[in-house]
Amino acid sequence: MENETVSEQNMKELLDGLDNNDWIVRVKAILDLKNYDDPKIIDALIGKLNDENENVWLSAANVLKNYKDPRIIDSLVNTLSDNRDEVRWRSAYFLGEIGDKRAVEAIIEVINDQNAEVRINAAKALGKIGDDNAINALITALDDEDTVVRKEAITALNLISPQKPVDALVKSLNDSDKNVRSLAAIILGKTKSVDAFDDLIGTLDDEDHIVRVSAVYALDKIGGNQTVKPLIKALKDPHWEVRSDAANALGKLGNDDAVVHLMEALKDENAFVRKSAVKALEKFNIF
Repeated sequence: MENETVSEQNMKELLDGLDNNDWIVRVKAILDLKNYDDPKIIDALIGKLNDENENVWLSAANVLKNYKDPRIIDSLVNTLSDNRDEVRWRSAYFLGEIGDKRAVEAIIEVINDQNAEVRINAAKALGKIGDDNAINALITALDDEDTVVRKEAITALNLISPQKPVDALVKSLNDSDKNVRSLAAIILGKTKSVDAFDDLIGTLDDEDHIVRVSAVYALDKIGGNQTVKPLIKALKDPHWEVRSDAANALGKLGNDDAVVHLMEALKDENAFVRKSAVKALEKFNIF
């Protein structure tokens, strides 16, 4: 009983510390209060989401994200409109970590925020929550001026609906950023959609070899005899990694039309390509 009294007294002192003029004291109180199990603590920490100090706000939000209380969702949604950039993007981040679909509509609103970090974390959050209602907003974000936002939008779309929207991702194969083009090709490969086939073939001529590697990966995932000719073409690519991956993909397909070309690859200047060609030919029982 005495220990309970001491514990309650300690908790009361910590709750009082939340109103201390020193933000360091307020942060320490928040971090210590997470060790107590009492409804009053949640109420008090929610109140700190209005704190003028960002460190206090962050500490409170970081603790609250671990509780299942609808009031926390509402409070974090409210801070999505805070005038501080860091508070807005962290609010989006924490809402994504919580994963409650009630926050989706509000997060969609900030995917057009003036701050890129907010838009990045909004896209991430929508992907983690996984609600179909976010698809159109994420498609729009594929045209965002910020490269990272576009990449996160592609990733989020894949998390929400791996089989669509193919048309939007095909458009991203022509993005100005090589990393976006590469990611779009990879995700399109995972959809295994033949609707993207012609566009992926075109990507085999991309100026960046990483994008071309991604295109080979996508064709490998899609499979089928229609991929044989473009993969044979990729065996002549200037970059060894593209040639090596093409050889591996042709081995998986097992189409006899590839045999002669794989034999030619045995003379490739690069050892990795030659090894891939040997491995592929083994599947035709050549060796």
